[in-house]
Amino acid sequence: MEKDNFLDTNVIFSYSNYHEQFKDDLPPIVGKCYNFISNKRGRFIVCFAALEELQEIIIKRARIHKIVLDKIQDPNIDFENNSFLSKRDIPRVKKIYEKFKGYKIEVVVNYFKLERRLSELVIQKFLENMTDERVVPIEQIETVIINEINDIITNRADCKILASALQIQKSRDLFIFVTADGKDLSPDIYNSLKEHFEINHKKEGHIFPELLNLMFTD
Repeated sequence: MEKDNFLDTNVIFSYSNYHEQFKDDLPPIVGKCYNFISNKRGRFIVCFAALEELQEIIIKRARIHKIVLDKIQDPNIDFENNSFLSKRDIPRVKKIYEKFKGYKIEVVVNYFKLERRLSELVIQKFLENMTDERVVPIEQIETVIINEINDIITNRADCKILASALQIQKSRDLFIFVTADGKDLSPDIYNSLKEHFEINHKKEGHIFPELLNLMFTD
């Protein structure tokens, strides 16, 4: 019997960005997420914290596209001084700008619109047709678990998603936590988090899902 898969936001979002007309320019992780979901084995579980973050990412992408378009029209715009960009986003925005700065603005506008429309359509179809279960409403995530995870992992959104996984893992057969996060949820950090819980929160009896980080697979 196949194990269930608890999907992190980035897996779903990366999957949504795989399209034949863009495939030659896509990072390898997009293809990995696409193949994982397309070759579905076991049930797919998505928590409401991941759905919330997914909406935030969709909004952020549209904002980034606007910032890049503004920069193409006015090269004097400085990404570093843009209050809508985090430091973490700046390298990505610069890369997008470098790719498109030589194109006519109308071409880039249409490309970005198509990319967003296709991605959002794929997400909608995924949630309607491939998601087997949605779990842990936002208001039911235990804040104490979020804070305990936050001792090791700084990204609060990641903490909410992993806390949701720990909450339901207690009452289920061991499932797989599937992510494409190469930073906050790398295998080393995940193992450090498990050790942290074993040492500091053992009495709570948390069971960690099996980790599958697609960033670290061939």
